[in-house]
Amino acid sequence: MESQIRGPRPLHALLDRLGADAPASERPRKAVAGGLVVVAALLFGWILVLGSTTRGQAEVRNWSTVWIGMDLLQCTGLIATALLLVRRSRLVALAGAATATLLLLDAWFDVMTAEGGGDWYVALAMALLIELPAAVAMAVLAGRSMDW
Repeated sequence: MESQIRGPRPLHALLDRLGADAPASERPRKAVAGGLVVVAALLFGWILVLGSTTRGQAEVRNWSTVWIGMDLLQCTGLIATALLLVRRSRLVALAGAATATLLLLDAWFDVMTAEGGGDWYVALAMALLIELPAAVAMAVLAGRSMDW
């Protein structure tokens, strides 16, 4: 089916892929998908700016509050997932996926922000032995709960 949109070929091809000729009921979903692609492109540009302008060190004012907050979010995610699991709720998938993401972020930031030497090795060991396996387990639980 020929699209009614005219313009440069790359834009034309992108709009075709996003369903410019889709039925009216599909257009909002396609519009949101297109918006997400635009936001991702803008974020990628910002990543390039940060990569070229930031230096290796940063002073953080509320460092302990940040880490306590991250750990509290993980605890909340684990408890919410457990409660939803006991209730046999399909929301287990969402809570499990969110908790898996938090665990991955915690592993990443622990390793990347640890000072060298022993602190870095402890962070790496915790990431490899605790946080990453827990994240995988939560992701598997989230995926399998979709079949219940």
